[in-house]
Amino acid sequence: MACLRNRKLTIWFQVNLVILLTNLCLAEPQLDLPPLSQSSSPRYGGYGLLSSTQPSINSPGNQFDQNFQFSTARPNQNTPGVYPVSSTPFNGQINPDISNNGYPNFGNVGNPSSTLRPVDDRNRDDRIDINNDPNFRRNDPNFVRNDPNFVGTNPYEFSNNNIDERLHAVNLQQIRDFLLKADDQASKECTNNVAAQWNFETDVNDATQHAALDAQQRYTLFQRGLWEAAQQIPRGFVRDYQTFRQLRMLSIIGSAALPPDQLDRYNRIINDMLAVYNTAEICAYNEPFKCGLHLQPELQFIMSHSRDWDELSHVWTEWRRNTGRRIRDLYEQLVDLTNQAARLNNFTDASAYWMFPYESGNLRQEVEEVWEQVKPLYDLLHAYVRRRLREAYGPERISRSAPIPAHILGDMWGQSWSGIVPFTLPYPGKTLVDVTPEMIQQGYTPLTIFQLAEEFFVSMNMSAMPPDFWALSVFDQPQDRHIHCQPSAWDFCNRHDFRIKMCTHADMKDLVTAHHEMAHIEYFLAYRNQPKVFRDGANPGFHEAIGEAIALSISSPRHLQTLGLVQRSIDDTAHDTNYLFTQAMDKLAFLPFALVMDRWRWDVFTGDVRKEQYNCHWWRLREQYQGIKPPVLRSELDFDPGAKYHIPANIPYIRYFVSTILQFQIHRVLCERTGQFIPGDSTRPLHKCDIYRNPEAGKILTRIMERGSSAPWNQILQDAIGETRLSGEALRDYFRPLEDWLRSENLRTGEYLGWSYDGDYCKFSIETAGLQVYGGFYNSAHRNFDLTSFFTILLSSTLATVAALRWR
Repeated sequence: MACLRNRKLTIWFQVNLVILLTNLCLAEPQLDLPPLSQSSSPRYGGYGLLSSTQPSINSPGNQFDQNFQFSTARPNQNTPGVYPVSSTPFNGQINPDISNNGYPNFGNVGNPSSTLRPVDDRNRDDRIDINNDPNFRRNDPNFVRNDPNFVGTNPYEFSNNNIDERLHAVNLQQIRDFLLKADDQASKECTNNVAAQWNFETDVNDATQHAALDAQQRYTLFQRGLWEAAQQIPRGFVRDYQTFRQLRMLSIIGSAALPPDQLDRYNRIINDMLAVYNTAEICAYNEPFKCGLHLQPELQFIMSHSRDWDELSHVWTEWRRNTGRRIRDLYEQLVDLTNQAARLNNFTDASAYWMFPYESGNLRQEVEEVWEQVKPLYDLLHAYVRRRLREAYGPERISRSAPIPAHILGDMWGQSWSGIVPFTLPYPGKTLVDVTPEMIQQGYTPLTIFQLAEEFFVSMNMSAMPPDFWALSVFDQPQDRHIHCQPSAWDFCNRHDFRIKMCTHADMKDLVTAHHEMAHIEYFLAYRNQPKVFRDGANPGFHEAIGEAIALSISSPRHLQTLGLVQRSIDDTAHDTNYLFTQAMDKLAFLPFALVMDRWRWDVFTGDVRKEQYNCHWWRLREQYQGIKPPVLRSELDFDPGAKYHIPANIPYIRYFVSTILQFQIHRVLCERTGQFIPGDSTRPLHKCDIYRNPEAGKILTRIMERGSSAPWNQILQDAIGETRLSGEALRDYFRPLEDWLRSENLRTGEYLGWSYDGDYCKFSIETAGLQVYGGFYNSAHRNFDLTSFFTILLSSTLATVAALRWR
């Protein structure tokens, strides 16, 4: 009997010791993560500027798009893969009747810069992926090599190449001859390349899809052949800057530099990840038999319209469970291959390769400095929005000083807060300007919208659209076939064929979008006489910056009044504040998200973050920059970055941060030079500027655009507007009235600016955390070992004792 009592006491002490140690450990768990440095020097390892690195208009496709919807008929084609491109000659330099010596490219073939689809959309929610859409066949990476028509052929072949002895007998004229031939053939290959993409997107069927896939492989072989030829030319002695710069651009082809087997593996990994992303679906909240909900349109609608905390948490969590978590292993493999491709392009890792197009000594430091300029305004907006959300959901769910839960910001990723504008407006009684009813009443059509857009640019003494644009563009949804409606601008690489594809509706959103897309066409027209390698934005963010700078004028209440679409006066403080607030909820809220997207990947590529730290590092960055946290506890079983399209697609994102900052710098200069903005003058604020009918503004824009990428972007910017660096001051100038209002409002309500870390958002594993993933406000618990914790342990010990005494 004594032995039995001793045994029970031993068990009691063992059980209670385990419980005590467990609770003590849970009081303040730690995860081994690297410190969050503010910046670090990029690692360069070679030459090359973006022309076929990340998605650019020099990449096959040369399209720029927005995330909206609509299109007109195009000519019928007889041969899949060969679109009857415009026959209007341009100075007789290029014959547009190109045979099948090269097909057009479709997709991100082996390099993060050749576009899968048009590249300037931030959300990419309604895309069609030809490799993974269940309606289309899977891409066979070995298609070209297995096709007997292609075996033994090299699509890159100069018939009169006299540079075989170039290592010993080369001179500048020979190099220029080489570049001229390369430019001519690259332009022709690109023309057919873009044509196949156009065929597919404006007539989605098996034949056009197969032709696009064939073109994808064909163009990759061409790119690699040109790259191999350019690499054999010694650049060290070239003293002509333009020649040297062209050779630098040709020296980088991204992941197309991988050996064939590794390139196939790279493409398959991306295809597999996008297949998961594009086909992901979830079941409805509290309706387990209502399944098949996709990101577009169902989930995005719920995220932007629902105000049910639990429903939003369910959708947010389930989307990540069905996307990111399922691709984590594949992404780890992709990181290794992307770094390998960067080294083959003479970079130390993929972060240096992705940063190189910006030609900056330290891009990380520059964007951090810009963010520090903008952060005081962001903190004011964050504090105000947090208060309004706290009023809506209650203080027990949203603390006065904590980060905001990510699922209630009106967007699946918390990148834009526009979805919660309706119930956070500063002046709810003053409705936002929407000219859609007036447009309908005045009989606006898709064609008249684009004619109005052309007139905007012509009024600034810029180019009218060429005849081919009006004959071949698609402005309306055709009734006889399926097209992909995402708006996009297309450069067919032959200096005269430029088009827009857009399913246009007579509403205010599409009015702004049409001007944005036509701004891309103006950019194409401005640099069309540059060599092919220079037909690109000055850096990857310039195209979008120009389009969005134009949109700032188009969407301004003053311009809408000029067009006769606003009949009443809306020139008062309430309307101004609401307008600026709406803009800030999209543009300002987006900046830290765009920075985190690539800040995280830079850390991954450099190896500063290990594979077992991916997800928790993601949430540390999002808390640091955005002041948001997940609605439920996360762990390294999850892979939340993979729930955003650009991560599995391996598309760089910092261009959107750059373009958002640049658009305000360009807009401010245009408004200053035209006398519409005077710093410190409240009667001429920046947000009311409209550059319509100002030739001086058109002159400045043309000066920026006509040089393409023929010089470093900061030199182009300095020559055009007198600025050499990214700066957040112009954005602060634009939002100055809103900033003053937010500061006063937050002082009135006593808001806490910034946020304090209020608990653990991510664990190495859920099991060691001892907490549930679903349910509960996990970070509201006390973290100190206090009296409450003591009684919790005492109760646990008592229950354990009872269980032990019953156990034999």
